[in-house]
Amino acid sequence: MSSTVQVVKTPDVLHGEPRLEGTRVGVLQIGELVREREWEFDEVADQLDLDIAQVRAATDYYDEHPELMETLRAQKEARQQSVAAQSRAPE
Repeated sequence: MSSTVQVVKTPDVLHGEPRLEGTRVGVLQIGELVREREWEFDEVADQLDLDIAQVRAATDYYDEHPELMETLRAQKEARQQSVAAQSRAPE
């Protein structure tokens, strides 16, 4: 792996949300685990099969773009509500 971890956006991967290059792991997912759930970097790395540099890069991006993260969080919640509304599964 390169010494520089890249955060990328690709329209056809993860709804175009920022993610770690070469993965399908989104910055929002990592940021929420570290900042909201207070997981340690090594715990996130182990659970998501990443290295510490990747977790650090995603967390830095998360911290540097709070408005974008809030927008992505709102979009994620809207998608979840839409799926739940269309579901035929019992509640």
